[in-house]
Amino acid sequence: MWRGLGFGSFGLAACLLLAGVPACTRKVAALECTVTYGGTAQRLKFPATTEPYRVLPRDVAGRFRFKAIYLREPWSAASINLYAYQQGEAFDVLLQEAKYTPPFSSGKGARYGFTGRQVVYSADQRELEYWCELLP
Repeated sequence: MWRGLGFGSFGLAACLLLAGVPACTRKVAALECTVTYGGTAQRLKFPATTEPYRVLPRDVAGRFRFKAIYLREPWSAASINLYAYQQGEAFDVLLQEAKYTPPFSSGKGARYGFTGRQVVYSADQRELEYWCELLP
């Protein structure tokens, strides 16, 4: 019965213990990241996907690109993958990759979501700041 909801036995047990029954049956539809460069912040929304290779990185002020892949189904492969790139003329350079696996923390109430405040520097010392949270 619980497998139909997208939970393995471990995921269900963890969810019941940590969040309570109502939170276990509600699946988060998207994740939202606040990305800041040069004092300008933008909120980027990334819906859950089953096709991670179709998710494109988003431009950040012509200097960086940011991508978040939220795999929600199947539960056995669920993950959140974050990528920060420096834009280049010929190709982009990966600066940071982060992976989060279940059980996911929404980050609700935390100042910098579930990722905490992340600061990434390019080869030419430009600074990108970001943090992400799961939307209710």
